[in-house]
Amino acid sequence: MLKRYSAYAFSLLLLGGIGLVGCESTSSPKPVVQQLEQVTITKSPNDDRQYAALMLPNGLQVVLVSDPSLENSSASLAVGVGSAHDPKDQLGLAHYLEHMLFLGTEKYPEPDGFMKYTQANGGMTNAFTAYDKTNYMFQINAGKFDEALDRFSDYFKKPTFDPHFSDKERNAVNNEWSLQKAQDNWNLYALQGYTANPHSPSAKFTIGNLDTLKDKPGSVLNDEMKKFYNTYYSSNIMKLALVGKQSLPELKALAEKHFAAIPNKNVTLPEITTPGLTKNEMGKSIHYKPIKELKVLYVDFPVKSNKTQWRLKPNQFIHSLLTSEEPGTLGEQLRAQGLVKTLTAYFDAEAYGPDGFLRVQADLTDAGLQKQDEVIAAIFAYVDVIKRKGLDKNYYRELQAMRTKDFANAPKPDPLQQAVGLAISQFDLPVENLMNSEYIYERYDEKSINAVLSQLEEKRARIWYVNPNEKADTPVPFFDGVYSIRDITGDEYKRWESLKKNYAFNLPPLNDLFTDTQAPIVDNTYLKPHQVVSQAGVEAFLVHPEFYREDKGKLALQINVDFAMKSPREAVLASLVNDIYAKQTMTLSDRAGRASLGISTSVMDAVSQGIFISGYTTKHPQLLQKMLNEFVTLDISDKHFHEAMDSFQQGMSNKKKNHVFRQLFGHAQRLISKTPWTDEQILAAAEKITKADVIAYHQAVKADPLLRLLAVGNYTDAQVRAMAEAAAAILPGKRLPESRAVNQYVTPAAGKVVSFNDDVELADSALLQAWFGSAKSDDEQAQLAVLNSLFGNDFFMQLRTHEQLGYVVTSFNYPVDDIPGFVMLVQSSNTDLPGIKARMDKFRKEYLAKLKTTDEAEIEQAKQALIANALEKPSDFYSEADRYSGEFWHGKYAFDGRDRYLAALNKVTKADVIKIYESLLLNEKAGKGLLQLRGTNFKAKPFAH
Repeated sequence: MLKRYSAYAFSLLLLGGIGLVGCESTSSPKPVVQQLEQVTITKSPNDDRQYAALMLPNGLQVVLVSDPSLENSSASLAVGVGSAHDPKDQLGLAHYLEHMLFLGTEKYPEPDGFMKYTQANGGMTNAFTAYDKTNYMFQINAGKFDEALDRFSDYFKKPTFDPHFSDKERNAVNNEWSLQKAQDNWNLYALQGYTANPHSPSAKFTIGNLDTLKDKPGSVLNDEMKKFYNTYYSSNIMKLALVGKQSLPELKALAEKHFAAIPNKNVTLPEITTPGLTKNEMGKSIHYKPIKELKVLYVDFPVKSNKTQWRLKPNQFIHSLLTSEEPGTLGEQLRAQGLVKTLTAYFDAEAYGPDGFLRVQADLTDAGLQKQDEVIAAIFAYVDVIKRKGLDKNYYRELQAMRTKDFANAPKPDPLQQAVGLAISQFDLPVENLMNSEYIYERYDEKSINAVLSQLEEKRARIWYVNPNEKADTPVPFFDGVYSIRDITGDEYKRWESLKKNYAFNLPPLNDLFTDTQAPIVDNTYLKPHQVVSQAGVEAFLVHPEFYREDKGKLALQINVDFAMKSPREAVLASLVNDIYAKQTMTLSDRAGRASLGISTSVMDAVSQGIFISGYTTKHPQLLQKMLNEFVTLDISDKHFHEAMDSFQQGMSNKKKNHVFRQLFGHAQRLISKTPWTDEQILAAAEKITKADVIAYHQAVKADPLLRLLAVGNYTDAQVRAMAEAAAAILPGKRLPESRAVNQYVTPAAGKVVSFNDDVELADSALLQAWFGSAKSDDEQAQLAVLNSLFGNDFFMQLRTHEQLGYVVTSFNYPVDDIPGFVMLVQSSNTDLPGIKARMDKFRKEYLAKLKTTDEAEIEQAKQALIANALEKPSDFYSEADRYSGEFWHGKYAFDGRDRYLAALNKVTKADVIKIYESLLLNEKAGKGLLQLRGTNFKAKPFAH
């Protein structure tokens, strides 16, 4: 898999930054070994995991994480080389190597054997190729970690690179490229490189396809791949992380046992020194005509990488000021003027290795589309204000205090994500700071902030115009988009300078939602949701965490209405009201987010308005009342209505340009709902809606709601009761809790087939087949879960790896309101729909023989892996907080779903798995679904019957 990421985005997802790395020592002297083993990795007081590091004799640096509460163990190995290092004659080679590597070793020659092994033991494996790193990872039940590491590590010692699979994996890479080439985010990412310094590695095509990855005069593909592997896959430019329930000494022994034999070729870590943006690439206007309905403006300021200043956080300081939504700030003023829907910004200071950019991104309204010069001028003007007035120590101290509190309360990361993050971030950070780097604000340093601000100059900026009106006729190389590029003119700079005078901005005040006060930790009295309030107009439940008793909480409040599922019209109206509501609470939401308090809104179950608040609990009652008061007094103006309607129609239009398999699954979800409206029906309803209709709908919601509150975390009964009663006073209703509206589902009856055929605007076709039982059954759901643990890998390996029918080949158990179901799905760029279905059916019918010969022990192993996964302790408060939410919103107040699932799993036998396979997947009289989307490459071909 080719992974696109920025240092900014990846640090949010995992731990710390990634990007350009300098040369490291190629030897491993004893002082380094001793020093590493003596290092103390700084961790949150909230984190009970144990950490250690070591340097293996072959120069491979390893970080170990021990957590006895884990049921699964994870590993990640990162190599300091990626797509930036592809040879010019074989573009996509690093990605192709990533695919080929996992197709067998001398000791374990079975192709995809590792995938099969991990899946059969409750885990998974994956890999990604990024700009200057390649990462390999897996997760597995802890008892199988030793053997899994033996298999995993062998890929870095003696991979077979079986030439039999060369064309198959070329096709896999090609299919992956085909999947992305009509997606705007990939087109724009590629354009970042194509419009940069042509001598930079960023200017190369990175995914690879059948045209770039092939034998050429003087360049034989597999020879080049082996040369790349032999040159760069050296232990001394690898980093490893092991996260498991084993003790630190046990993990150390596993690291030494399995990874010390990886060859050290004494490679110097390849450093990218060519700048991505020189003066020749600055001051440019780039015009892109999107494939989807997008109306976006980017202002990119080129900046040099300053990753060595991670302790000082100059980029984060500037970002905090630039993205504030407080009154008088850039985003707030442009939204008030009706020019933008949202305004965001982010640093990707290592996008090109030694340099990158700060991007300010404006999602434009129709008015903003006509006044893009005003938006550009406003961005420039606000940057000027930050330069003049933003260098205030108090802003830094506030960030420092907030992040200090956050670190003191930091959750334990998900084990697999932690392993990946630790492997990648070892390239850039001291080992002792791997866990706390993003929280460190060492000191206010005006010099480092000014060094960044000085680069935010108008004449250096690159302006991106992304909308359907742009004149663009140059194809994006290897992709489906078109663009044009030109120099920004002197007249444009003069116009922007003049327009800047129209703006008077304020910098944000200090945050009044931040507090150092911590609420007392309550007893965890209720380990299942407990009803606190049940009366006309409101019901409230409270559940305490079993494992993470912290000052954290999660409130979810639904303004439940019983009329919103009547027709497509109500669905559109609910969406419009939510969009207007979200925009009008954006300042509060932004202020809360900066204080590590989450506020969000959405249309949720039963097409009802949802309000969500999370984080430190002290301010939750205040925030809930503010959010409800904002809903009651919602201002539905002409401007707000037109912006919301534009966003809604744009989003609906863009659904047809999503990945084909995603569209297909969306149709499957729609057809099992008792509100199975098509996009065309919804858009037709939207066309007839007026502002008066939205106002009337909002009034109807307020007229007689049922408030449903689920509180999870550090709250007492009295606090939840008080919040529920305060909410009911703001938004009173007369409906009883028993009248709650919940989502309703339907599955095809025995002997019936639900079918759906449609054409899509993308090249590939996709087909989904589903089978459903005739009644609710815990036992059959469990049997299908065990079945898929075996079936899924074989299905993928045969149709994807061996036959290259498509890049997306998957199966999964798919219960619908406790009715057992099973799905097979394939997306293909090379086979028509009748061909896809015929091959799926052939595999399905032939698989019974293999299932019957499967050893009882293998069935038991798969079953125990699923049980271990279900019993695994949540990694943090928020993952624990979601345990009962699905049952709550569906009104299933027994809250026994997991217990029933575990009881059913424990009973599964091989005979049960064979029986459910025969009675469901091979039963022509079962209720079935057949959904097909036909791509443009197959317009002349029929749908399958």
